[in-house]
Amino acid sequence: MRNRVSVIGGLILSIVCFFLWVVAAMDYGDSVAVGVYQFASGEQSSTLVLKPDHIFLQTRRHGSNEEHSEGTWRRIGQGGISFSKEFLVVSGDEPEPDGTTFSDIHKALGLFPSLRLRQYHVLWFGKTGSNSTLIGTYTGDEPDVTATLTLNADHSFDQTVAHGTTANHATGTWRQDPSGTIRFSSSFLKTSGESLGPNELASSTDPRGNNLEIKISMSEHVVEPVFYKQLLSR
Repeated sequence: MRNRVSVIGGLILSIVCFFLWVVAAMDYGDSVAVGVYQFASGEQSSTLVLKPDHIFLQTRRHGSNEEHSEGTWRRIGQGGISFSKEFLVVSGDEPEPDGTTFSDIHKALGLFPSLRLRQYHVLWFGKTGSNSTLIGTYTGDEPDVTATLTLNADHSFDQTVAHGTTANHATGTWRQDPSGTIRFSSSFLKTSGESLGPNELASSTDPRGNNLEIKISMSEHVVEPVFYKQLLSR
């Protein structure tokens, strides 16, 4: 009888523990996000403090150089966090065109939070005209930026990105691989008017004659930047 009670008691305890774990694992609220985080990659490191009032404090170190910044953070969906343009970019991060940085909360074993910075952002180009081929001219939709991209039949492209009276021009090449993905050469211009960096790529899924959804991303060889939360931080 005593053994049976012990088994039942153990089963109930296991169920309660499992329920508590599920509740904790599904919690992505502000109380989980708030705290102190650490990032380290080679000679670069950064400390990030997320405060309950949605202010962040950041220190970035590279060798003997140290920078400090303060900005705001906000929730995006269940587990996403967006940092204002004051965020100090770290190795492997790919900020949005407006300078904001996105991250996703991950939990190891459902309990130990970390912030994984996104390594891509997406640019939208609407096609002018109604032909059903890739060849043609596309226009970007970023606010306060005039961007045009022309794909030519000889697999070259011409691009212009203008901010007010300042315009940047580029020519390069594009190709479409067997999966339909379009890949652009390194001269492709980002919304800033700068060409791709040495570890950046520009590609688009097959638009099938429609608009282009161009992803600016880090090379797959670039390590994902992760900020790990200090569990004893407040």
